[in-house]
Amino acid sequence: MSIVKALKKLGKKLNTSGTEPSGNTISAVLASIESKFNITGAAGAYVTAIALTTEEGVVTGGTATLSDGTDVTITVTEAEAESEPAGT
Repeated sequence: MSIVKALKKLGKKLNTSGTEPSGNTISAVLASIESKFNITGAAGAYVTAIALTTEEGVVTGGTATLSDGTDVTITVTEAEAESEPAGT
């Protein structure tokens, strides 16, 4: 699964409406998540920024900053690839 598809899947799960974020690049999908999605925490905080760290072009983690100033660590784990339907 590509990083773009994984981010879209994550954005869809985080959004209470279940809408998939738009964009065809990592930065475009992250911008969509950041600007169009109302992702709120239990205390009403929402994501205001996402910074990803990479090693040799592979996303290894990052940080999400919430509206209340809290930083949340993003952990990346490797999972077995999901098979995709033909033609996608």
